Amino acid sequence: MKATKDENVKTIRFPVKTDEKLQILANKSGLTKLDFFIHMVDYFYKSKKDPRDLNDELLKNAINKKTDNIVAFIKTQEQDLLIPMKKDSEKIVTVQGKIVDAFNQSVIRFNDEQRVINQSQAANMTKIAEYMRRIDLMQYDKAELKRKFMETLEFYNRRRDQMSMMTKQSEKDELIAHVRAEVSKL
Repeated sequence: MKATKDENVKTIRFPVKTDEKLQILANKSGLTKLDFFIHMVDYFYKSKKDPRDLNDELLKNAINKKTDNIVAFIKTQEQDLLIPMKKDSEKIVTVQGKIVDAFNQSVIRFNDEQRVINQSQAANMTKIAEYMRRIDLMQYDKAELKRKFMETLEFYNRRRDQMSMMTKQSEKDELIAHVRAEVSKL
């Protein structure tokens, strides 16, 4: 069997206080001091941060630069898109308000005209209905008048047929008077 070669050949010397701090940080992370050290080196290597910079000026500068880019982008969008859209929407609202006002005036005028026309038509329909009722009554009255006249005529014809040459003139006069009275009632 081959003996495995130990990769950990380098050593670093540092004060006991720093070792204590390193141990606390490693324990918080759940790593050994060596693993924590390896990860710490990888972190600074990849992020290209200066470990001496406690305020992390590079990070602040990067964040500020990104923030400035975002603000500039938003301002550009505001100038190019939002302000013209707002102006256009205000114009649209104004025009729509005018359209609604014109529509309302037109509709209100039309409704008023239709109301007058409907009232006139309703009055005319009432008159027509009254005329039709009168015509019906007249037709009924006319039919009733014909029936009564026919009864009177039939009465006259029966009585006249019953009379002969020997019938007294007074009976004839009485028949004519009776028929005239019946006709005058019609």
